[in-house]
Amino acid sequence: MIARIARKIFCLLLALVTLALCSSCRSTAGDNSGGVIVVNSPATGEVKRILVVEGTKVDAGTPIIEIAVQNETPTVTPSLGESAESRASRTLVASNAEIEAARAEVVRHEAEVQRLTPLVASGEASQAQLDGERALYDRAQQRLQKAQAAAREAESGLIAARQPGVNQQTSAVATPTVQIVNATATSAGTVSVISARVGQRVTMGQPLATIRADD
Repeated sequence: MIARIARKIFCLLLALVTLALCSSCRSTAGDNSGGVIVVNSPATGEVKRILVVEGTKVDAGTPIIEIAVQNETPTVTPSLGESAESRASRTLVASNAEIEAARAEVVRHEAEVQRLTPLVASGEASQAQLDGERALYDRAQQRLQKAQAAAREAESGLIAARQPGVNQQTSAVATPTVQIVNATATSAGTVSVISARVGQRVTMGQPLATIRADD
């Protein structure tokens, strides 16, 4: 009789221990339900600034890392036997086309900034979205200014090419320019790891940081 009672007590204790272990496992699994978001580089370039620190809570669209991308202003490859005047003229046409494209980009981002500003004030859009759009607007303005400078240089080159005694074999030289782009958070969460450093050369698609998504 005593042995039977002891076995029942033992079985009951074993069931309670098993139940406790299962509950612990379910609780542990729930701690990892948040998910991890990887922030990749949007372009190939050099890391200029780390805009947040590990442990920072961010919204979707928040800039995380600033990257400098080196481009070249539009130039025209000289054709065999082409005169300096013809080459300068084609360079001017290319520069004017770049001005129009840059101006359209400025107008587009300026309109988006104007659209988001009242939405942020009313709480319908985040400040991070507005800041990101302002950064794109500033970048478009820089592109337009560089295109305008290239056009002025092309005009000067065309005038010089029309002067007597110009060396017809002079080739066009590309002028490097730097464009700033941001790697941004695609979802709200907490920055857990930043794997890039200032001055590092990164390639498009390279992981730069990870974010622990909000539950």
